[in-house]
Amino acid sequence: MQQLILAADLGGTNVRMAVVSPDGTIHFRARRATPTARQGIVDALVGLASECRKATEHLGRVVSFGVALPAVVDFASGAVSSAPNLPELDGFAISGELSARLGLPVLLENDATAAAIGEHWLGASREFKNIIHITLGTGVGGGLILNGEPLRGVDGTAGEVGHICVEPFGHPCGCGSVGCLEQYSSGSAVVRMAVERSAEFPTSRLTRREGLTAYDVYKAAAEGDELAIEVFRTMGFYLGIALGGLVNVLNPEAITVGGGVANGWDMFHETTYRELQYRAFQRPAERVKLVRASLGDDAGTLGVACLAIKDLAKAA
Repeated sequence: MQQLILAADLGGTNVRMAVVSPDGTIHFRARRATPTARQGIVDALVGLASECRKATEHLGRVVSFGVALPAVVDFASGAVSSAPNLPELDGFAISGELSARLGLPVLLENDATAAAIGEHWLGASREFKNIIHITLGTGVGGGLILNGEPLRGVDGTAGEVGHICVEPFGHPCGCGSVGCLEQYSSGSAVVRMAVERSAEFPTSRLTRREGLTAYDVYKAAAEGDELAIEVFRTMGFYLGIALGGLVNVLNPEAITVGGGVANGWDMFHETTYRELQYRAFQRPAERVKLVRASLGDDAGTLGVACLAIKDLAKAA
């Protein structure tokens, strides 16, 4: 019977969980909608863990639990320092609560950093040692791998790519600043820009305001809608500005782009790469590879599973 890892990716909309073996094989997946209260989130994680354990008890014994979450993490205490998209978790020592209820060691990781680790372990950046990973979802997240190891920074905030300022007098951001990348290259930004600019394109089919999604904008762009195409061009332009600056600072080998908005890759990546090339120093810009992430929704769960597996190896 082998040792198994429970790995969860807690998002603002859904909680995903998987059972992973040390070689990265995913044996079982489960998911639920993310509750809105602190205790509800804990109960959902515990319930999913019980479901996963029961489904894989014939394969081995679960020995550790890793949780990726959209938050700045205090690694010393196992608490959430700040979670803008899940503010009910601010200051909550969630790792201790989960450990007590499940009887397992629990480790936490920022979700974008976890995705970067997952892609580096088994995904699109596994051949490189210096990577920037970008997650384009409801917001914009980032994870950094330097010399093969995740960079978290002294306060755990390294990689907050979504809060790089790309428009100094731009749209207000939930972080308290204005003009952040998250306000121009996220799924919510795609929808907002489509609505804001609709008057410029009176023949656009994106006339519906209520319930409009980033996927609706993508479908319209794929069908030739001028407004939708311009929104994705704008989104890619701002992403390229941010990535050009990051290439100058970090000189990575590769930039991987994942998250739900990356499904619209064909609508923005050429604009993004062109802007990156324009903004960055020539040699680093020519070297860096801009690639779409390959693990999809599994990136974060595989990332925290990788961390748990390494912890077990150290303790052995």
